[in-house]
Amino acid sequence: MKKKNIFSRLWRWFWGLSKFKKILLLLILGGAAFGVWKMFAPVDQGPLYTTRPVKKGDIVDEVEASGPLAPVNTTEVGALVSGEILEIYVDYNTPVKKGDLMAIIDPTQIQANYEQALASLSSAKEDLESAKMTYNLAQINLKRYQSLYDKEYVAKTDLEQYELAFVNAKSSLNSAEARVIQAQASLDSAKKDLDNTRIVSPVDGIVLTKKVSEGQSLTAGYSTPEMFTLAEDLTKMQIEAKISEADVIKIKEGQKAHFTLDGYPDEKFEGVVRQVRTNYTSSASSSSASASSNSSTYTVIIDVDNTDGKFKPGMTATIVITAMDKKDVLLIPNEALRFAPSFNKQKYDKTGVWVLFSPEAEPKRVDVTLGIISENVTEITQGDLKEGEQVIVAERGQVSSLFTQTRPRGPGRRR
Repeated sequence: MKKKNIFSRLWRWFWGLSKFKKILLLLILGGAAFGVWKMFAPVDQGPLYTTRPVKKGDIVDEVEASGPLAPVNTTEVGALVSGEILEIYVDYNTPVKKGDLMAIIDPTQIQANYEQALASLSSAKEDLESAKMTYNLAQINLKRYQSLYDKEYVAKTDLEQYELAFVNAKSSLNSAEARVIQAQASLDSAKKDLDNTRIVSPVDGIVLTKKVSEGQSLTAGYSTPEMFTLAEDLTKMQIEAKISEADVIKIKEGQKAHFTLDGYPDEKFEGVVRQVRTNYTSSASSSSASASSNSSTYTVIIDVDNTDGKFKPGMTATIVITAMDKKDVLLIPNEALRFAPSFNKQKYDKTGVWVLFSPEAEPKRVDVTLGIISENVTEITQGDLKEGEQVIVAERGQVSSLFTQTRPRGPGRRR
């Protein structure tokens, strides 16, 4: 009877509440009931391991790099004589033909040197003619006195005087001939200097750079002052890609490459590897406070067609070279190479993955040999793995390696 009175009173009290208070009370009671149910209800934690299937597919080994676009052939045009630049006839992007006049250096002093050399040659030739006449006369006199001496008409001392005169005349002739040769060489040099005051294009091409201006004085001493840079043909260009020593061993002549440019963000262009240069640049990279390592980079030349004129020298290309392309090979996700179960405390000498052959079975480690490693998957070249088998990539309660790294560091990590 008392219980009935209590429930009746509660019922009347509840219906006496406002609508808002009724709803609030029901929500509180419902939440409390759900919490009690969750506390005592059995929990389904799901599978202990996350797995991915071993698949067959295609994989590409790609080498990424960057480098500037440049003409295949460039020619530096410099000044071989000193002087003030009087006139410049070309500018940036000016097309030129071989022999076209590009600039003139003040020839005043060089013209004077040429005329002086011309006069010196004329004087030397006159001296040579005089020396020839003296020599011929000395030769005639010597023959005459030699004949008279043979007939004992003249004394030995007279003959000796003409012999000495002949020797002196011959020496003078040799000196005169040498002076003519020297004067001719000086004239040729002065003529070349005079010609070099006219700066002409050595090739057909286009002016890439102009490094001088009118009125500027040039001094051609131990080095040749550079005036212009010419590109012979901009329809054929090349990329000078810098490749690390770890990747350069994969690059071969004839391999295909594709690249992008900031100026054409929505387009992809193609090229072909023409040359892998053996010269290298070395740089030291510090790996810790007390240790450093040296790394080398090599230049790989990629030919590019620029018939449509889109590319300009100096543009930076982001390049991907296809080093190898394999079809229908065994592939596993890269996360599997970094996974190890929590119960495993052993270290291994070989690379391996953990396989779950059935949901109830314990994980089993399988040794594998890696092939191409791409961004998300890795080729398996050897190992007891079959298509469709499940490799483990994560364990419940562990942070998935998917969020820490998308590509393995290499086959050296063993778990």
